[in-house]
Amino acid sequence: MNNLLLVLWWVCKGRCGGVRMCWTAGVVSLYGSMAERRPSASPTTTTTHLYFTKEVQEKSLRETHRMYKGPGIILRRILLGVCLIQVVITGYLALCIFNSAYSTVKNIKSFPQLENKRKIGDNLEGEDKKTLDFDIGENQAAIVLAQQEMKPHVVQGMDVKWDDAHVRKASALINLPVVEVWSKAAVGTYLWQHILEGRESLDETVPGATIGELRMPAFVLRYRSGPGVIPDTVPHDVKNVVLVINGRTNDKVKDARQWLDHIQAWETPPVTILVMLGNEKCENMWIDNYLVPKGPVVAVVLTYDDPRVDQVTFHQWPLGVATYRQFPVIGDDQISPESPRKFVCNLRVTLHANSSRIELHNFMKNDPFTSSHCLISIRDRWVPNETIDSMDDYVKSLLQSDLTLCPSGMNAETYRVYEALSAGSTPIIEDVSTEGHCDSNPWRLLKRHGPPVIWIKSWDQLPKILSKERRYSKQYKALRRLRVSQWYEWFKLKMRDRFISIVTSSLLQPD
Repeated sequence: MNNLLLVLWWVCKGRCGGVRMCWTAGVVSLYGSMAERRPSASPTTTTTHLYFTKEVQEKSLRETHRMYKGPGIILRRILLGVCLIQVVITGYLALCIFNSAYSTVKNIKSFPQLENKRKIGDNLEGEDKKTLDFDIGENQAAIVLAQQEMKPHVVQGMDVKWDDAHVRKASALINLPVVEVWSKAAVGTYLWQHILEGRESLDETVPGATIGELRMPAFVLRYRSGPGVIPDTVPHDVKNVVLVINGRTNDKVKDARQWLDHIQAWETPPVTILVMLGNEKCENMWIDNYLVPKGPVVAVVLTYDDPRVDQVTFHQWPLGVATYRQFPVIGDDQISPESPRKFVCNLRVTLHANSSRIELHNFMKNDPFTSSHCLISIRDRWVPNETIDSMDDYVKSLLQSDLTLCPSGMNAETYRVYEALSAGSTPIIEDVSTEGHCDSNPWRLLKRHGPPVIWIKSWDQLPKILSKERRYSKQYKALRRLRVSQWYEWFKLKMRDRFISIVTSSLLQPD
């Protein structure tokens, strides 16, 4: 009997949870216990006690039934349900906050550090101590190797210059092979000044020409550029040549053919690598007539996503910055990652008929946020050259913008992407294929190196991107600027190493 009453007390407590019911069940248990332990005095007493116990039990059951069906228990159940919902919501929010905090910490750890790291080898001194101050994860090993050859034109603490007789004599004693670089296109300036970090001086022997020299680990690069560099003024006793030409239009192809025909007519044509600004529609078939065994060209390094790129004969090269407009090399001292920028984004383009640029421009000028927080500069006609003031204004707009909008032109790849990267401004790139014979997968070279850019398929995605941009903290944007600019420095090092590898394997390998 006692055990039965205890079970009844537990059920009442568990199902009702009310103080009154628990008290009632306790009373029932108490009387039940007293009934079992009290000795039987007389039949009348026993009968009275049993009657009293039964009356209490019935009263308890009626009370239980009343509370079970009454409004109190319903209210309690509603409150309990609300509490359970709050617990579930709180747990979900806590999980979201944890995931967000974990992702933020993880991303921040992958960002480069704001403080400079000047760790170098014990055998380096002075300017040789310049190292790359960033960390980009899986490419760190490659960066460490690249640091060992950070300044390939430094020999025993001296810069190799064409007009320095002592250094020329030292290079001759080393007996390294010489590779001539003849630049007849702006992409050659990008190669020499931005990728190789070479310097030039006026060539006193050829009017209208500049010349420079870099010592690489296995060869010497001798660079010639300017209008004075023509087939009649270049040396004819060279064995290895890198010819930089422009093949974008039919007129440019005609000039390039004259150079190749001239070289091919030599008694002993030099082994030639062609670095070419390709056709925007990847119509570069005319090169085939100059490839070995028909001609002297052993390798072609060209821009845009030509489908024939095989990393053996055809190699892809970045379009780079618009050096034909005198776009400068932006130094580290010009980029202040920690300083907030004036504009959220910028759009500086020439409008082309039937292009996405028109749709993008219409959205930005009619959107209240972009029209007030972004720099918009539009022109209806393409201008081939820039003035000093206009180029300075353009560079400042990149340095003052967190985002740079890069709609595609005649080809998906544009100069603006590399110019924005060099200024620490994150490019928003329109990832679409363009008309012509180019590969259906645009931006192959850039994608292969994992750039810190924003890819979009349509400018309809821009409002969502800008909405997220408004929620980013100043610290996040500072780290992003630093990562963008330093990634681009690393990318240029990779392209430098790639160029040296092509020259070494194509020109200098023994037969």
